[in-house]
Amino acid sequence: MTYSRRDFLRSTAIGAGLAGPLAQTLARPSVARAQSDKHGGTLRVSATFGLSTINPVAHISGAEWMATRWLYNNLTRLNVKREVVPDLAESWAASEGGRVWTFKLRRGVQFHMGREVVADDAVATMQTILDPKTASPYRGEIGPIERVDAIDKYTVRFTLRAPFADFPAMMTLPVARIVAREGLGDLKALAAKEFGSGPFRLREFVPGDRVTVERFPGYYRSGLPYLDAVTLKIFPEPTTELTAFKGKETDLIWDVSPDLFSQVAGTPGADAMAVPGGTFANVILPSDKPPFNDSRVREALKYTVDRTKMLAAIHGSHGELANDHPVSSAYTFYSQLPLRTPDINKAKSLLREAGHGGGISFKISVAASPPIREQMAVILKEMAKPAGFNIDVEVLPYDRYLAQVWNKGVPYVGFYATRPTADTILMKLYHPKDGLDEGRWAPSHAEAVKMLEQARETLDVAQRRRLYAQFQKVARDDGPFIIPFFRSELSGKWAYVRDFRLNASNFEMDLEEVWLTADAPRKKA
Repeated sequence: MTYSRRDFLRSTAIGAGLAGPLAQTLARPSVARAQSDKHGGTLRVSATFGLSTINPVAHISGAEWMATRWLYNNLTRLNVKREVVPDLAESWAASEGGRVWTFKLRRGVQFHMGREVVADDAVATMQTILDPKTASPYRGEIGPIERVDAIDKYTVRFTLRAPFADFPAMMTLPVARIVAREGLGDLKALAAKEFGSGPFRLREFVPGDRVTVERFPGYYRSGLPYLDAVTLKIFPEPTTELTAFKGKETDLIWDVSPDLFSQVAGTPGADAMAVPGGTFANVILPSDKPPFNDSRVREALKYTVDRTKMLAAIHGSHGELANDHPVSSAYTFYSQLPLRTPDINKAKSLLREAGHGGGISFKISVAASPPIREQMAVILKEMAKPAGFNIDVEVLPYDRYLAQVWNKGVPYVGFYATRPTADTILMKLYHPKDGLDEGRWAPSHAEAVKMLEQARETLDVAQRRRLYAQFQKVARDDGPFIIPFFRSELSGKWAYVRDFRLNASNFEMDLEEVWLTADAPRKKA
């Protein structure tokens, strides 16, 4: 059986736009201009954290993913409608029931270094990601790849350990950027250098502060990008970031906090943008050790959460209430389940049944950024107190949090951006081999993990929908996470920034067709 790109789009419903963003832009209509008038200028983008590396094999934050999106290409890309469309690969097809995927590359695409992109580069990139010695943090997300082969100069064949219906979507992920094989010999150097073929090439990188990229005149999409350059600048304090924006020191705020979003919306000449998505913060309750190895304790803590109030307090009600699993309505295989509502008496009863009638004390560690982590922990502390939970909230610098807390089997607050498919985020959080199993839940829930494996292996959409619905119910009822809500992505820009479209995966910042009007405070690139 051969399964083509058209079949993939139709069967997954990604291409049908069922998970597409309902972007709301509080902006004036764009004014048409001649294409030749659109070229030029420097776009200045701001973020508040996460710019330590530009190595696409090793990067982990949204700001880093955004920067490498400008410098590199993938085999496929995710457009603003959340459709998987061609990038370096012009076509793809499946065989052997989805176990083998073959991608045909565009001819003539150039790396910034002056050499053509060929199949050997894609193979070398994937082999580097898959090599355990590389320790690529998102290796498990790209799928159960057994081997990658260059069939000829422009054909790449992936053989998987098992069928995988969503595999082309995995090639849109930030970790799957295609790196020229010359750049893969020194991964430490790749942290500050680039070997890409993207619309922009690197001009300057100052870790933790800024990255500047400039237009690549040899880009395969003729005439693009329109911008001469882009600078991404880190402002650790959101209020300072907003001040810079209001003073037109920056042109676009990548991720606006909800308390500042109204200020952007109320600024004359500025556009406030929002799009529903699947981004969330989750409280990890490690279920392999006391007290959270008892499902009654996990359930009790979940019953203390007033999700509506928490969303309003943290994100200004810009979002969607969640049910302690990571699949929002932005995903094709979302299953609507009755929402758990707060019940302190029920929480107390569950604690008594678990032998903790006198209450439970524990510590939750959080990174200082983004602010949603600390906010969620502090609000949970107060909501859970009447039921008998005494929570100590520890706030750590981001780097220390990564080194000492993240995925170390202790309670903490994680943070995840919208992924291309439901499979991606479910496997990431719950699978013991192809993901992190952050809640240390998989060993005691082998049947639930098997549901995820079966769902990704079949091309039967109805069967996948049933399996994902069953898993979401299990995760809601017995899972190791508290996920109270999915936040909408919030961004702000000046009206002179045209044709920027906010993606539900907000790190997918496509700037190829963005342009600046004549009244923009341009700088020479």
